[in-house]
Amino acid sequence: MRLLLLIPLAGLALAMTPPATAQSRTTIVVAADGTGDHTTVQAAVDAVPSGNAWPVTILVRKGTYKQQVVVPADKPHISLVGDTRDPRAVVLTFDASASTPKPDGSGTYGTSGSASYVISAPDFTARNLTFENSYDEAAKGNSQAVAVRTTGDRQVYENVRFIGNQDTLYANTPSAATTARQYFRDCYVEGDVDFIFGRATAVFDNCVIKALNRGSTDNNGYVTAASTELSNPYGFLIYRSHLTSNAPARTFHLGRPWPAGGSATARGQVLVRESWLGQQFKDAPWTDMSGLNWRDARLSEYRNHGPGATVNNDRPQLTAEQAATFTPQRYLAGTDGWNPVRGHHPHPGYGMGREALPRDDGWAAATTGTTGGSAARPENVHVVSTRAQLRAALGDPADNTPKIIYVRGAIDADTDDSGAPLTCADYAVNGYSLPAYLAAYDPAVWGRTSVPSGPLEDARRASYNKMAAHVTVTIGSNVTLVGAGGDAALKSFGLRISNADNVIVRNLTITDTSDCFPQWDPTDGADGNWNASFDNVEVSGSTHVWLDHNTLNDGDNPDSGQPLHFGRPYQVHDGLLDVVRGSNYVTLSWNHLSGHDKVTLIGNTDNPTRYGEADKLKVTLHHNHFEGLGQRTPRVRFGQVHVYNNYYTGGPTHGYSIGVGFGSKVYAESNAFDGIAAAKVLSVFGGTAVTAKDNLVDGAPADLVAAYNAANGTALGADAGWTPTLVTRIDPAQALKALVPAGAGAGRRHM
Repeated sequence: MRLLLLIPLAGLALAMTPPATAQSRTTIVVAADGTGDHTTVQAAVDAVPSGNAWPVTILVRKGTYKQQVVVPADKPHISLVGDTRDPRAVVLTFDASASTPKPDGSGTYGTSGSASYVISAPDFTARNLTFENSYDEAAKGNSQAVAVRTTGDRQVYENVRFIGNQDTLYANTPSAATTARQYFRDCYVEGDVDFIFGRATAVFDNCVIKALNRGSTDNNGYVTAASTELSNPYGFLIYRSHLTSNAPARTFHLGRPWPAGGSATARGQVLVRESWLGQQFKDAPWTDMSGLNWRDARLSEYRNHGPGATVNNDRPQLTAEQAATFTPQRYLAGTDGWNPVRGHHPHPGYGMGREALPRDDGWAAATTGTTGGSAARPENVHVVSTRAQLRAALGDPADNTPKIIYVRGAIDADTDDSGAPLTCADYAVNGYSLPAYLAAYDPAVWGRTSVPSGPLEDARRASYNKMAAHVTVTIGSNVTLVGAGGDAALKSFGLRISNADNVIVRNLTITDTSDCFPQWDPTDGADGNWNASFDNVEVSGSTHVWLDHNTLNDGDNPDSGQPLHFGRPYQVHDGLLDVVRGSNYVTLSWNHLSGHDKVTLIGNTDNPTRYGEADKLKVTLHHNHFEGLGQRTPRVRFGQVHVYNNYYTGGPTHGYSIGVGFGSKVYAESNAFDGIAAAKVLSVFGGTAVTAKDNLVDGAPADLVAAYNAANGTALGADAGWTPTLVTRIDPAQALKALVPAGAGAGRRHM
């Protein structure tokens, strides 16, 4: 029996109000298989009373739900939530387009009517699901086909996907005289023409916005079509997001201003700030629409980066002072101070894959920094343990959607798709064999005045090309490739970070990238040389790259174990880690490199115009362990290269450590060299000066420049002409002997 307590009259009104904590637990379950309260989302929405005053959660179980749904304006405080963190598992879809006839014969749906979901309720939240318009544009022709039309105020969309083609997301208001604020956080939006459009005040925070390729070589579409009224200072803000695409370079627009309904007072406002822009964007990315000149609208950028970001007369930029008034909080505050930004949390799935380069950690932290794939959505996080899985996860390098790829265990490139091992004989074509090659190009037969040519050289090159196609993997933009544990390894792969931006490679052993088909060149040096063509890692034409806590070596196949042919070492390895072809903003930290001859080349030509490297090749090397190496740790051309806090040990093959090449500006400080003579630390290849300070040789302070000059009778300058500022810390050089070997290399960081 329940006891009834008398309530004082003064507390009667308060007691009669249901407690918010009890009401906030109201949940309606939608399950297509009938195990929930309803089988459709619309039925669950209909079950919420008009004028609802308490939070209600509509929990949608895994499945695909095909139905047009309306969440009316008189049903606020609804949260529509998928029951899994993977938004792909709950798909809310319909397939009407503007040109699709209605079933009742009353005409076509029109743009607004094509929406799979119309969400007019204020204080609405959606999480962990996909809104889709599945109209088949390819089969049925181009037409507007809206996935979601929003008109409610104070709406939040978190970890939600919006899928469509033309007019995917219609962010709107009830009328031109009203405003509606909508916050999209950690979302994914894809489409082609005007696929984010409307009159709303909408903030896209840490979202992936993918522009789809329509097959054009000139114009594949427009990301935005804002119709913001002049009375509203805030339209669309795309903030710290990734604007990606699989479209060709310079074939997409950032947007155009839409005078909705012929409005004479619509002047679209769009700001894209601090975001990564892919190659798809035109140099003049804004354009006119329906007679409205884009320059009469309010379209601008601020501090964007990536291959599609530039500054010119066709790309208005905010000043820092202006940008201070165009923040997510300012957009969303309105008159009631609404601030959903305070509740922001990073993507799920923590660990090294989500980590970005810390601030000031070398040159890769310059300008916008290096974040890799840290913005990857759940569907773009992969765990791979075979060569086929790795290649599939990397996908097309031109598709710059953020990705995190975890490598589990050791993966051998010399395997076929079934995992069976491959040998050099499996790559050989056109009758190539090493004995035949040696017989054809023996200096006693071929001579020493020209490089090999003819059928066997052609066969060697074709065999090399076949091998290269199999073992080379290319990493595109916005990727983090990370070892999942201390045993993660890539054997025999040639990793290429080529023409990419914003890449992180961490916690991997990258070993034995050997060439089955090195070329004999009798003109290379006095006695000729064998030259291999694979690097363990090559950073080529790329920017903002961070390689950290990796181990690079030749594994159980060192060049010292190879035979002599024509009296010269048969060298099957090239560089361990090269940074070439105008790459810029690179940090190499806490790596262990060992047992190799040619290690790190920074810049691959003395020609200042070939790759325009004179103001590039800005690279930082810190806390790396260079153990028993021959040369190039590093050899530098042109670049402003900061070499600090590294630990070097010599060996029988050591030639020199730091190469001062043509046009180089090397700043070497607080490094420790053991078993390497002070006069052998530096070598000069056309350079004129190097700053070398606070370095130790066998535990004692050493003036490396003076030692080199004394040994060689030269006058190498001691001032490189610049001072590094992007430095995490300078440890006492005396501590490096213990600190670096204990911390550098794969497996020294935990997930």
